[in-house]
Amino acid sequence: MPGNRKAAEEMLFSLVNKVDPSGKNAEVYKEFFKDMNDEDFDLYIQALEQGRDFVSFIMENLANQPINTRNNLKVAQEMGVQFFQRVWLTDPTTGRVYLSNRKYLVMHLPVRRQIQTLVHKISIPEDNMHIDELTNQPTGVSKGSALSFPELLVLYSQGHDEIIKELMKYRGGDLKGMNAMNRMIHEAGSCSMETLDTLGTTVKATETLSTYLTAMHIENNFLETNKG
Repeated sequence: MPGNRKAAEEMLFSLVNKVDPSGKNAEVYKEFFKDMNDEDFDLYIQALEQGRDFVSFIMENLANQPINTRNNLKVAQEMGVQFFQRVWLTDPTTGRVYLSNRKYLVMHLPVRRQIQTLVHKISIPEDNMHIDELTNQPTGVSKGSALSFPELLVLYSQGHDEIIKELMKYRGGDLKGMNAMNRMIHEAGSCSMETLDTLGTTVKATETLSTYLTAMHIENNFLETNKG
């Protein structure tokens, strides 16, 4: 590697300058390599080759940027990088896996959770494995949030019936329905509430209440009227 270092650096500078014609990012990498010994440089190149590190770019805010999408696509084509790929999808109805005809943008994106600003009533679940035996709702360290009755009325007044169904049914104790919903999202990238309704699953709290009332010799039809 020591014998090829200069050529490797020049190649990297050339590619960086194609993405950023201003040369600012190339100068950053020149400073980055200036005090780096050959052993560390070799480790850096290995990390690039193995996908453990990336050549990143710095873009100033509120400034006229030479880095733009049109040029990035042009440079990617010259380098043989395919941003758009056909992807494997799962049909939510048949469960059949197929290769899409249309190409979609596939790329690495950073994900950052915004800093919490609320002081009270903040609860970040440690996992999703702890559920209440009577309701199948998250409890203990798995409990993250709740939907109050006033909040429910606001959603109802705005006509958000499907949101209410998702929060109160499929995320509110219908364990079988929630598992089916998560499986659809994992396989197809989306979920159809209409498809979930055909499963005929119920919320555990409704089953528990029906059992309590039956044990008190109070006839009820909760399990029949709350399906779907």
